[in-house]
Amino acid sequence: MKIKLKDIIKIQHLEMEIFEEEDGYPCDNRIIRNKEKAIFNALNKITMDWDEREKIRNCIYDNMWNTEDITFKPICEALREMGYEVVE
Repeated sequence: MKIKLKDIIKIQHLEMEIFEEEDGYPCDNRIIRNKEKAIFNALNKITMDWDEREKIRNCIYDNMWNTEDITFKPICEALREMGYEVVE
């Protein structure tokens, strides 16, 4: 299956915004729910399989914290290892 790089960037950006909102005090759950809904909408473009969406989301979230390479390369490589083709 194919994943567009712009969708990866969008999901990673939303994940970072969720992290920042959860890190703040007080945490506004309305903002978090809206951003999670946007993530699920982006993932729905890729696949409708719930398990695959969670794998993709976890892969992006886990690899966005790579401090050695701050580009999108670690995320894309991990997705390729899962069997996805990253297209621009």
